[in-house]
Amino acid sequence: MRKSIAERPVLTLRELNRAMLARQLLLERARIGIVPAIERLAALQAQWSPSPYIALWSRLADFRRQKLWSAIERHEVIRARLMRGTLHLVSARDFYAYAVATQDLQRGAWNRLQVGRGVDPKKVAALAIAFAREPRPKEDVLDHIQERIGVALGGPFSWLVWRFVSAHADLVTAPPGGHWEYGGTDAPYVAARHWIAGGERPSEEDAVETLVRRCLGAFGPATLADVAKFAGQVPPRIRPTLERIAPELRTFSDEHGRLLYDLPRAPRPDADVIAPVRFLPRYDELLISYQHRDRVIAPAHRRAVYTKNAIVEAVVMVDGFAAGTWSLVRAKKEAVLRISSFARLSPRDRVAVEAEANALLLFIAADATTTGVRFA
Repeated sequence: MRKSIAERPVLTLRELNRAMLARQLLLERARIGIVPAIERLAALQAQWSPSPYIALWSRLADFRRQKLWSAIERHEVIRARLMRGTLHLVSARDFYAYAVATQDLQRGAWNRLQVGRGVDPKKVAALAIAFAREPRPKEDVLDHIQERIGVALGGPFSWLVWRFVSAHADLVTAPPGGHWEYGGTDAPYVAARHWIAGGERPSEEDAVETLVRRCLGAFGPATLADVAKFAGQVPPRIRPTLERIAPELRTFSDEHGRLLYDLPRAPRPDADVIAPVRFLPRYDELLISYQHRDRVIAPAHRRAVYTKNAIVEAVVMVDGFAAGTWSLVRAKKEAVLRISSFARLSPRDRVAVEAEANALLLFIAADATTTGVRFA
């Protein structure tokens, strides 16, 4: 039986913030492997090619780019369009659960577009899986299918055709997709069946449960709306699973009376735990995965981060909250990290931000002979 609002412990904004930072490995850099780190973080945004590398640099001790790239090359980390239809890095173990939990509803929507044209989704999937036994260009996959099904794939948007094919065949991107320096959109695709050893699609119930538990572990305590936001699904699809496993979870309220769910043994540090300065990349999952974002960024500062052209800017976190945006400016062998703070930083915070910025420069611009940090 669900506790009433009066019976649930109330977590303050700072307590939610510290819980978030602990889950996101932002209170102290962790000494764990790449795959366990990504599973703890649920997923890494990969829309901007350097993003997952910077995300892990800010969270792991002694992180080097080659560690992530090697995991991608070994197929231990998978790059695919999953939550919210955007590119993510996830562990091979989690891929199929995420695929079922986030793509199956979309499969149905795309079926309506294609079945009306006489296209058999099962035949499309079989052709794509057989052809993409090894990495293939997207155009070659589509041409191969088109030549053999006897009817025209089509619709109002070409990208919808590809989503229809890739979702049904569980196609994932292959190298050079996922490399630090790869900024293109034409990475080859391969069927996950041939890329992931021993994996298979779970039931929808098991898949959604895996997603919910990963989300709570990485972003909890969280509301139903938060979990749905992370998944890119409507709340009614998430609610049955969340309510089914609720007896195994802890529940809280935030200061607005919203119901929060959490894993029972997940960390929930005190509100006064010190939070170090951290730099997050563009599209960091932390900036996207909450419906209620107060624990990440104050409402007054959101327009500077979430732009009209759908870019989510890179941010610097001070005392656990977004305190400004940052960008790298390159000119030949010079690299400057430009920081635009939302408000005046205290002398102590400014020193800490500059120190972390200089460390970041060594990571993202190791070839620069001249580096600097500039505050706007």
